[in-house]
Amino acid sequence: GDWIVVSQRATPPAIGEGKRGLEGHLLYLLRQANAAVLQTVDGALAELELSLPQYSALTMISAYSGITGAELARLSMLTPQSTHEVIRRLLARGLIARRADPGDKRLQLLTITQTGRELVKRGRTITDPIEARLASLTGADRAKSWLVDVAVQLNADVSE
Repeated sequence: GDWIVVSQRATPPAIGEGKRGLEGHLLYLLRQANAAVLQTVDGALAELELSLPQYSALTMISAYSGITGAELARLSMLTPQSTHEVIRRLLARGLIARRADPGDKRLQLLTITQTGRELVKRGRTITDPIEARLASLTGADRAKSWLVDVAVQLNADVSE
């Protein structure tokens, strides 16, 4: 006899459902959450004409004045190429300054300018409510602890 093939197209679930919810793999769910945070923060920082990587770098330079580009790349979790581009843009806007290390003239140390410091403050007023929203979610303290443990454990595997 003749076979009739009926094709059924699966409709992808909404965020929070099926494989995009509790049935999902942790790696996928981490990436999904990360994408949601990036989109939200990038959109919010657009009014300051800053991307999240630029804001993150500016925040790290503010916190750890005199760091090198390589240290900034590690702290900001960016590739060296992306870090170079971020530094270039922040320098062009006068948000950071670069000076040679007195002990090793080959090392360029990064510091934040007053304009950069003011922009970080403005950025905080934008990102603090997002941070508070995340912190208010059920289990946020446990999740924070778990995320730190993940980073420590997986970084230890890479370092060995």
